[in-house]
Amino acid sequence: MKFKQLSLTLSLCCLGLFAAAQGMRVEAGTCLTVHSGTTLDISAGDMIIESDASGDASLIELGTVSYTGGGEANVERYLTEGKWHLISSPVASAVSGMFVDDYLQYHSENTNGWTDITPLNTPLDPAKGYALWTIDGAPTTEIFAGATNSGDKDFDFTLSDLPDEDNEGWNLVGNPYPSAIDWDEVTKPANLSGAIWLFDPTVGDNGDYKYYISGGGDANTTTQYIPSGQGFFVRATAGAGTLTFQNDDRTHGGQSFYKSGNENPMLVLKASGNNITTQTAIRFIAEASKEVDRLYDVHRIITNSTNVPYLYSICAGEKMAINTLPSIEGNESIPLYFEAGTKGAYRFKATELESLPFDVPVFLEDPARQVKQDLRINPEYSFNYQKGEPRTFIIHFKDETDIDELPQQHLVSNCYLSQNSLHIDFAQPLTSNAQISIYNTAGQCVLQAETIQANNTISFQGTAGVYFIHVRSNKQVFASKVIKL
Repeated sequence: MKFKQLSLTLSLCCLGLFAAAQGMRVEAGTCLTVHSGTTLDISAGDMIIESDASGDASLIELGTVSYTGGGEANVERYLTEGKWHLISSPVASAVSGMFVDDYLQYHSENTNGWTDITPLNTPLDPAKGYALWTIDGAPTTEIFAGATNSGDKDFDFTLSDLPDEDNEGWNLVGNPYPSAIDWDEVTKPANLSGAIWLFDPTVGDNGDYKYYISGGGDANTTTQYIPSGQGFFVRATAGAGTLTFQNDDRTHGGQSFYKSGNENPMLVLKASGNNITTQTAIRFIAEASKEVDRLYDVHRIITNSTNVPYLYSICAGEKMAINTLPSIEGNESIPLYFEAGTKGAYRFKATELESLPFDVPVFLEDPARQVKQDLRINPEYSFNYQKGEPRTFIIHFKDETDIDELPQQHLVSNCYLSQNSLHIDFAQPLTSNAQISIYNTAGQCVLQAETIQANNTISFQGTAGVYFIHVRSNKQVFASKVIKL
C-alpha cells in the first residue's frame, strides 16, 4: 500500500524545531517521521497510531517524542478473528495483562514448543515474538500503550541440540518498532540463517509460513518488509548469538513489491489444491554448495493445516522450500516430495522456466504413474493424491531419453520383489525404525511396515505389475521402482 506523508513530517524535517500537539491521531496508511534534532511534544492526550483492515500507520522517531501532559502512544494492531497471530510489542513496558481473556503464548527454541502465558504481569520483551489468539468473534484491534521503542534492540538467539534437526534453532523474534523494518538492511550474524519466516493465519485451516531471503526473487513468497508489531521466525545455524535491530533498519515500508526478474537460474514449482497454492524452488548459484547454505537456502516449515499442499526437496536430511545448488551439472535429477492432509486432486505449475538456459531440458517425472512430462512444452501437471506417506516426484534437467530409473540413495543396498515377498537390505545398521511403504501405479499405498533390522523379507500378496517402494529412516529417504511378476 502507499503511505500518505503527514505534513507535520515535512515541517519537522525542514525546520528541526520543537513542535507541540494536543494529542494526535496518525491514520492508517499515513507515515510520520520525527527527524533527528527534532522534538514532538504531545502535551495533552495520546498519540494514536492506527491499524485497520486496510493497513497500518507508521511512526519513525529519530528525534524525540515527549508526553509532557501525561499522555502516551497507543499503537494499534488489527487482527482477524479465530486465528493465531505472531505479534511483537512496539512499545516499552508492555505486559501480558493487555491481552486478558485472550490466549497468549511464548515459544522455546530448546524444545521448539509453545507455552501459555497465564500471569498478567509477564513483560513482553522488545524484539521478542509471541503467539496470540483473540477470543472475539469478529476482527479486533489490540492497543499497545506506552512509550514507542526506538534505537538499538537486541534479541539473544540460541541453538539447541534436539533429536530432530528439523526442530533445531527456531527463534521467535519480533519487529520492536511502530514502523516496518527492511530485512535486507538488518545485519545478520554469521551463525544465523539469512531467511525469515512469517506466519500467515489466512492460509488453510491452520495457517502457513511465508518466507523471504535476500536475492531469492520469485522463489520467495513474501517481501523483506516486516510490519510493525509482527512476530517472525529466524533460525540459528551454528550456535548462539545476538540479533540487533537498529533505527537504520526502519522504513515506512509496505510499498508494493515489484518483480525485477531473477538474477539466477531457477525453477519454481507451484502446488495447488483446495483453493490454496504453495511453492518450492530449485535454483543455481555458483557460490552455493550441495549442503544447506545459510544465505541461499530456505527450510520448509510444515504446519498442522490439513488442507495446505506441501512440496519440497530434501537437503542434508531437511525439508527445503528453496534449495540452491552450485550448478545444473551434477544435479540433473532432483527428487521432490508432496504431501497434504486431504486426499483429492492437485496440480503443479512450473514457472520461471525462462530464467534457465534455453538449451536445458526440464522434465517432471511421476514414478507412481510412469509419466514423464516436458515442462517447457506443458508446464502444468495434475494428479490425485491419497492421504498418507509423501509422494515422490522428480525434476530432471536432461532429455527424456537420458532419464534412468529412480536414483538409488545410500540408505538401501538391495531392494526387489520375489515370490510374494519384498526384500530390503539396508546399507548400514539402523539406529531407529525405518518406515517402508509400497505404492501402486495409481499412487495408492498398498502396504506399510516398520523395521529396525538390516535384512528384511516382508510378505506382499499384490497382483503382478509395477510398484514403487518408499523408505524413510533417520531423515534419509530411499525410492525405487520394482516389478512383481
